[in-house]
Amino acid sequence: MEKFKHRTIRLSSPDNDPEMANSAARLLRNVKGVTQVAVMGPDRIRVSYNVRRITMQIIEALLTEFGYQLHMGFFCSLMRNLCYYIEDIECTDPVHGQAENTRDAFMMRYLRRPHGCRDHRPEYLRRYL
Repeated sequence: MEKFKHRTIRLSSPDNDPEMANSAARLLRNVKGVTQVAVMGPDRIRVSYNVRRITMQIIEALLTEFGYQLHMGFFCSLMRNLCYYIEDIECTDPVHGQAENTRDAFMMRYLRRPHGCRDHRPEYLRRYL
């Protein structure tokens, strides 16, 4: 099952290199798992990728390894860490449908069991304890 994500990466100020977003986009277009890269501005790129093959954390680590600096504002850092967390959960998810099937099996077993008092002692012994 494929899971595609679309995220915007904000790079730090492009004062040193006005073509920074274009060169970062060219770099990411050759990465496996990245399906589409678009330049949104002088410091923003939009990346579409398959989270089963590559995560945002790996993409951003690749960018920083090649010398690109990510914007480190509070909101950007918060959203970045939230994306890392969500993608980590999605990548470590058990086989799709397994949890639902297990839950359904337990629910069916519960519904078929006789309910009520399960104390096997006779009534006259239950009153004294």
